[in-house]
Amino acid sequence: MELNIKTLYLVGAIVTVCGAGAALLTWYHHRDAPGLRAWTAALLLTSLGALILRFQTSQADLTLALAADMLIVAGFACMWLSLRFANHGRSGLPRLILLSITVSLAFLVLFVVLRAMGAGRQAAAIPFSLFLGLLGLASAWEIWQGRHKDRLSSRLPAALAFVGLGIARVIRAGVLGFEVLHVLPAGSAAATHPYTLYATIVFTLVVTYGLVMMASEQAGRQEAAQFAES
Repeated sequence: MELNIKTLYLVGAIVTVCGAGAALLTWYHHRDAPGLRAWTAALLLTSLGALILRFQTSQADLTLALAADMLIVAGFACMWLSLRFANHGRSGLPRLILLSITVSLAFLVLFVVLRAMGAGRQAAAIPFSLFLGLLGLASAWEIWQGRHKDRLSSRLPAALAFVGLGIARVIRAGVLGFEVLHVLPAGSAAATHPYTLYATIVFTLVVTYGLVMMASEQAGRQEAAQFAES
């Protein structure tokens, strides 16, 4: 089956915006739901990054591309840190924002290093996919660890969806890197890109659904507890 990359980008944009709306609406009704507010921020920053990329005038214009990539990386870092803070009983929005920016700057440093090493056009794509993949896997771990606090059974599908998202992005980074190192033939990254992008879109949708399930299960338990006390 051949996947059209332009169509996938369009579908991805729709899924991201709709996912952000669904997550935000659910969070509005369940303010203490784990991860929903941070996931909304991650999806909104991803949408903003995609919008910035639309203003690129040429392939050589790296400034906008880097700004967009840094926004998206910061959004995913915010998701991971929010879950980690919740699991360890920490709080503080300024600290979370500062650490998210730090992760985004680490992406920029890796880009500069790869650029200096001669990675060419892939100097941004490799660390971008790598950071998203690692942050996705880290988010999966934090979601799963949170089960010790609330015992939500719906944490499992949400964690597995983040694992799938993380693996898809790590595979993308690996193929890009191996192509730059000439381990894989030229064109390998372009050939596999539609499939990793498709997987990213699907798992983004499943993550949103999983977080909404967690909010619903948590609310159901709270209502049951209140009913039992009355």
